[in-house]
Amino acid sequence: MTFQRAHWNKDDLGRRLCHALNVAELAVKRLAARGYIDKDTPGNSVRAEKLISETAFLLFVASTATHSAEVSSRINSLVQLLIPHARSERMLLGVCLEPALALDYAQAHICLKRLGYPDGDFDELLQRSGLSQAHAGRERTPHRLLEQEWLREGLANERSKRISLTARRCVLNWPMDLLGSSREDLYAFTHALMYVTDFNVCHRWLPRRRSVILGEAEASLARCLDEEDYDLAGEMLLAWPLTGRSWSAASVFGFRVLAHVEDQAGFLPAPSTRLATLDRLEADDRLDYLLATAYHTVFVMGLLCAVALQPGRTPPVALPTNCVAPGCADWLLQVIDADGKETHWREEVNLLDKPDRDALAGFLLNVAIRRRVRARDFPGLHELLGKAYGLGLANTPSSSQAAEMLERIATLAKLRSARKQTKIVSSSKIQTDARINTSQ
Repeated sequence: MTFQRAHWNKDDLGRRLCHALNVAELAVKRLAARGYIDKDTPGNSVRAEKLISETAFLLFVASTATHSAEVSSRINSLVQLLIPHARSERMLLGVCLEPALALDYAQAHICLKRLGYPDGDFDELLQRSGLSQAHAGRERTPHRLLEQEWLREGLANERSKRISLTARRCVLNWPMDLLGSSREDLYAFTHALMYVTDFNVCHRWLPRRRSVILGEAEASLARCLDEEDYDLAGEMLLAWPLTGRSWSAASVFGFRVLAHVEDQAGFLPAPSTRLATLDRLEADDRLDYLLATAYHTVFVMGLLCAVALQPGRTPPVALPTNCVAPGCADWLLQVIDADGKETHWREEVNLLDKPDRDALAGFLLNVAIRRRVRARDFPGLHELLGKAYGLGLANTPSSSQAAEMLERIATLAKLRSARKQTKIVSSSKIQTDARINTSQ
């Protein structure tokens, strides 16, 4: 008899997706016409074009899910609200005057077209812009080039299963720096994965083995949860349903953390939302600030729930328990707790029984490694890796990169020692020569 693992309640996933669509509708009504300007913190400002494009992106992904009549009704309602903004004079002018950015201005239009809402006039102007001399006159990183490819394929309704040259040049085809990467690097990883997979609309090959990509995603997820960066954590969790692989213990746990945080706060908190600023604002100003700073993280949770609602992509309720070293979680938690840092994920671990905690050994090791590296505690890192290797836990990308780092540090120490000896010898020679010259 085959054991069937219980999966996350689809009604709950649908409820969370509806919440994201409700926030999107409110954001479009309040910010799509003029955007949002934060004079105190310019980084929180939101261009209207960005909000419109990301709303259409959410609608497209929501349409790929197996969902209820309630979700369908919200999608249809939001489509009608968004169409005038997606094909407004502002968007048309952007396509016309900035051909190198034409597809960026047309992203919402293209998503709506894929949803079954075409506009021939917009297509004609976009085609003329694409034929202009300056249509490729913008330098872009590989994951942004993937986005352009994705938009062109969506516009032409032609999707290839092949691995493009751009995909072979992006972060998905090369080991990510798991110990020193920036936040932008993680975004490049998650966005490249979205565009390469096309949200499972068309089966596509990946540049590297899924297991390798997911190993890097798991290390990055541990970092995001430990930093309570739920925007990036949600995007990183997309790696499992987008690649079609079974959810790992760490990814199931990560989804559980995000769901509980969303339930407690009423929405998934964003790093840019400042409670002190929110408290001093009132009425419309308060609502606009909250929408501008938090809508993206809310959308990410909506994307995650929509993909999780696709057939065969729903996360299980229980963590897969296949730990090779029973009892290892207690040791790793002692190492982590010594830092005295309080996080939401740590509170969630307290609710788990012993087998479930042990199933998270890989996640806990990733957290411990990154904390040791950030603290520059290299002796502690050496001890951590040694014990993890003995327990059979060190066969992970982050462990491998940490071991390489320790080897480089050892080489650096030898180099410094050699330079110090050379300096001592040179100094002694100078002193000897000086004494000889004085005596003469």
